[in-house]
Formats: sequence, C-alpha cells, structure tokens
Amino acid sequence: MLTSCDILSGRYELHERIGTGGSSEVWRGTDMVLARPVAIKQLYPGLAQDAETLSRFRAEGRHAGRLCHENIARVYDYGEPDAPDPPFLVMELVAGPSLASLLRAGPLDHARTARIIAQTAAGLDAAHRAGLIHRDIKPGNLLISPGAVVKITDFGISAAADSAPITATNLVIGTPGYLAPERVTGARATPASDLYALGIVAYECLTGSPPFAGNVIEVALAQCEQPLPPLPASVPPELADLIDDLTAKDPGDRPGSAAEVSSQASQLADRLDAALSIQASQASLAAAAPSWSPARRRLGRCATFAVAAAVMVIAGLVTSSEIGSLAPPRTMAEPSSQPTMAGMSVVEVSGRALIGQPVTVAIHQLHQQGLTVHVEWKASGAQAPGSVLSVRPAGRRPVGSLVTVIGALRPGGSHASDTTSGAGHGKGKRHGHGDGHGDGDEQGDG
Repeated sequence: MLTSCDILSGRYELHERIGTGGSSEVWRGTDMVLARPVAIKQLYPGLAQDAETLSRFRAEGRHAGRLCHENIARVYDYGEPDAPDPPFLVMELVAGPSLASLLRAGPLDHARTARIIAQTAAGLDAAHRAGLIHRDIKPGNLLISPGAVVKITDFGISAAADSAPITATNLVIGTPGYLAPERVTGARATPASDLYALGIVAYECLTGSPPFAGNVIEVALAQCEQPLPPLPASVPPELADLIDDLTAKDPGDRPGSAAEVSSQASQLADRLDAALSIQASQASLAAAAPSWSPARRRLGRCATFAVAAAVMVIAGLVTSSEIGSLAPPRTMAEPSSQPTMAGMSVVEVSGRALIGQPVTVAIHQLHQQGLTVHVEWKASGAQAPGSVLSVRPAGRRPVGSLVTVIGALRPGGSHASDTTSGAGHGKGKRHGHGDGHGDGDEQGDG
C-alpha cells in the first residue's frame, strides 16, 4: 500500500489520501516536472491482477484522456502497474466537494439545480460528440469547484457508443439508483441513458434524496414501473417539466441531445436568478419604507423608480446607459459638484458611507449626484439582504459616469421557500426513477 511522500514513476509525489471507492483510492499529489497540483487515482494493489478491473481502469484513462472540456475533469497521464506500485491515473485536481457531499446538507435551490443540470449536460454533450457514454452519472461523480463549476469525473465504466460490452459476462454495470429503464432490462446504453441519470440527479438536488429506496431488485422494478414521486410544490413548472422529460421511461421521449438540455437549463437558471434579484430589490425597498417620513415621500418615489430601473438591468431589459437617460431629471446642480480645470463637473462618491445602507437609498443618492447607477447582487452573510456591500469606483467621479452598487443577497442567493416541501405539481407525466447513492464523496470514486 502506498503512503504519503511516495513517488510514482519518479515524477508524481503523493501527499494525502482524499477519497476512496470500491476499487481505488485518490491522493492529492504534485507533478514534480510541471510543478502543479494533481489528483492521483490508483487501483488497490490486490485488484491490479484482475483483468476485467484493470481493463476498466485503462478504459477510464483512455476515454477521459480524449476529452477536453470545462465540465470534465481532465486526465493527464496513466501509469501501468510496476510492482510494487499499482496502476494509476493522474488527473486534474478539483479543489471542491462532490455533489453527494453537498446534498448531505439538504436540497439545493432551484437556480443552482438548473446550473448543475446545464453544466453537467454541457460536459455530457462533449463526451457524446466524442462517441463516449459515461454510464455512471450520479452525485458522487460530479465535483463542484470553488467557482461553482461542475466537473464530471470517473469514466471507469464509460464506453464507446459502438463498442462491445466491457464485462466478459455482459453484465449491466452502473449505480442502480441512476440506471435508465432500458438499461435495467438489458438494452445497450445510449446518450439518452446518461440524460435519464442526469434527471435523477436533478430530482435529488431538489428533494435531498433519490426518488426510490430499497434493495437492488426493488429499485430496478421501480425504475421500470413506478412514477417519479412528486417534487415539492415550490419547484417552478419549467424546471419540473425538464426533469419529467429527462426521466421519461421511453428513451425516445427524452430530449434529443445533451446540448439541447444544457441550453434549456442555462436559460432557465438565468430567469430564476433574475427573479431572485427582483425579489431582493423589492424586499430592500419594503425594509426601507417604514423609516421614510412624509417629508421624504418625493425621495421614496425617486427611489422606487431607481429600483425599477435596476431590476430592468438585472432582467436584461435595458442597459446601464439607458437607465442614465431614464433617471429622474435633476432640477439643479448638486452643491457637491465642483468644476474642474477642463470645465467638467465632478462629485465625491463616498462608498464607505453607503455601505450598510439600503440599496434603494444608495441608488437615489447617487442619482441625485448626477451619476449613472448599475446594480449587481452577491450572496453575503455579513450584511442584511438588500443592503449595500460596496460601491465602486469611489472618490471623485465625473457627473454622468457609471458607478456600480453591489447589494447583499441571502447566503447562497436563495430563499427559505426554495427548499420547502409540499404537494406535487399534479402532472400526469411522472416517470420511474432509481435509488442508491454513488458514494464517491471526493475526487473520483473507485
């Protein structure tokens, strides 16, 4: 058994074990030639003598090594067994948890689920266009980088679309809870089979658990015969419909390609994010309203206009420059405006004074100074939702120039209602799904 500080092939230094699976373990390491961090996956020594296991391991290196896509964890190198060292793969190190680990904390919000569907489908599209079917899409094989980028890993049982079965006995391999009905009945895996598994993953993201529980036989029967249990009532109909389409029992009823799924889910995520931003803007306006006296009603009307314009920017309806032209007219130059030597007017933007203020109030004050305002939103636990996190640039700015206000969203950019349970949508199109957790918690399962 290898230990930390071991060096493979005179090049790859092992530091710490970061994941284990049924047939392999994954180490954090360093490529000493290229001076870069890597993940090193190696078979358990006792399994290196098993021809079928070694064949799958080689296939993972060969298949994943052909792919270069943002949403697929790269494979850089493969090492044949060299006693006492077992065979190993050198892979991209993804410094983030698996989706399986994230789901232990509970369901994800709707927009994030849609992003995960979109990115995973984009990676699958690259694999499918290269003639590869993953055959084991599950939360344990989806790693989430610090930048929230999905990385598909573990192509150990992937297969070329036109290849012969990888097992000598032609057994169905994969994780039972995510197997498409046609695979349960022994049919060959197709790109539509990967899409079915992605639909099960999406269901699990929204509910926190796979749709069916039980032993392998019970789950297999449920895949083929039982409808998908209802999603929470809070799930948007468009997202529920997409999951219905992905998990159709008949492969011909599923979306035509992973690229189609990626595009649809990405657009849906954009709309859900815009809706959250609108809700945050409305909440910040409501929070600020009680403190406004009758003498400030005119200020309130201007602030309401500013929020409406900011929301239009978030929704992509108008540009920041158009908002400048729509801003309430100023009746006179602000006292803080100071003429420059070139005859231009400048104002002082006090970013520090605006931090913690309601975004609506900051928008109004900046408009009153003759500035064009663009609003962006960022999840934060440091400030109340709807308040200002930062203003940039600060300091002396020419009248009419663009200033960006960063507003605080609730951490994760979600609301409590995103994960509440309730009755299903009542659609008659629910389909059978699977059970079983892929336990690849960290970098690549064995």
